[in-house]
Order: sequence, then structure tokens, then C-alpha cells
Amino acid sequence: MGSKKRRAKSAEERENKRLTRRRNTSILIFALFFPSLLTWAYFILGERFAPALSKYIFVAGKTLQFAFPAFVAAFVLQTRWLVRRPNRRGLVPGFVFGGAVGLLIFLIGAYLTKEPGAFKPLVDNLRGELTGRLQSLGLATPGAFILLTIFYSIVHSGLEEYYWRWFTFGRLAERLPYWPASLVANAGFMLHHVLLLGVYFGFAQPATWVCSFGVFVGGLVWQEIYRRYDSIYGAWLSHGLIDAGIFAVGFLLLPSA
Repeated sequence: MGSKKRRAKSAEERENKRLTRRRNTSILIFALFFPSLLTWAYFILGERFAPALSKYIFVAGKTLQFAFPAFVAAFVLQTRWLVRRPNRRGLVPGFVFGGAVGLLIFLIGAYLTKEPGAFKPLVDNLRGELTGRLQSLGLATPGAFILLTIFYSIVHSGLEEYYWRWFTFGRLAERLPYWPASLVANAGFMLHHVLLLGVYFGFAQPATWVCSFGVFVGGLVWQEIYRRYDSIYGAWLSHGLIDAGIFAVGFLLLPSA
């Protein structure tokens, strides 16, 4: 009798482990690929219809994306939340890396907007795509674009670090060693940027793939800052500074700039 109970309990434990693995795999697949699906939906598909549609898809999709880790942590994994204070040691490398890369992006972008040379078709396509999309959303004025810059550089950059570094990498790190987990997580982080850059530059343009690889490398750096200092604040600061440099180039491309 006792042997039957043990076998039944063992079978139940194996089934629970199988269901847990399946659940965790589903969570990872969603975390890695939903941002790219969302980008395709609002940035590519949504633009074929009324401009307002892409707004609704963006707001609804981003809300789902950034609420998903909190929901999973609280109700599925039952993780205890722990909000730490900024780690000064993590802020320093984050500031140095983000400030240097953000400044470099701005300087290169500022030069190419004034002296495009052989890159003129690329710059013209970027200007046309950016201006058209901002005008359709009512964000083509300098004031509106500055507000958009603040949102992406402060709010969105922090949410992406929480999503990609803390949650997606964190779940992968439970299954894989550090570097494989980091490579997979940041490949997912890069993927939706490929779609964005492909629209602005063209998917056949080397600039799309060079910049996408830069996003991948940046993600690896932020992942290492997060791992080393056990805090997202340094990576958040670094991410925000680079976003600010990118948006500063965008400001120069505005018709009224």
C-alpha cells in the first residue's frame, strides 16, 4: 500500500515538474518575442491604417508588456518584490558608458545631418520616415518631441531595463549559465530594434544591421552592470543617456529644427 502511495506521489511530482517547465517555457517565449510582435503591429502594420490605430496598439501593447512581469512575479512565481536604493558603484560605469556612447551617437548624427555626403539617401530616408510618423501622431513640433524624448529617456528606458534585465534575463538565468542567458535575452532585446531600424534605414541597408548589433552589445553591457552591482539603476541611467543622444539626433532632423 505504501509503495503505491509513493509511486503515485512520485508520478504527481513528475507531472507538476513537467507542467512547471511548460509554464516557464511559455513565459520565456512571450517575454522574448512579444515586444517584436508588438513593434510589428503598431510600427509597421498599424501605419497602413488610421494613425490613431497605431497609438491604441502602442498604448495597449506596452501596458501589457510591462505589466506582464509584475503579474507573473506576483501571481505565478510568487516572487517577493525588493526595490533597492541606487548603487553608486553601478551608477558610475552606467554614466560613463551611456554618456560616452550617447555623445558619440549625437556627434556622428549631427555631422551627417549637416554633411551627409555619400550617406545623403540614408539621411533623407530617415528624415522622411521620422517626419511623416511624427506628423501623423501630432508630435512633429519641437515641444512635443522634447516631451517624447523625456518619456523615452527616463520612463521607457527604465521599464525596458526592468523587463529585459531583471525579468527576461532573470528567468533565463534560472535555466542557463550567465553568458548563454545574457546572449539569448539580449538577442530578444535586439530583435524589435531590427524592425524599428529597418523601417527608418531600410532592411537592405548595412546601417540597420550595424546599429542593431550596437543595440545587442549595449544590452550585454547593461546586463553586466546589472549582474555586477545587483541593481538596474546603473543600466537604467546608461540606457537613458543613450536614448537621449538618439533623440537629440532626431531633433536635428525635424523640419523646424
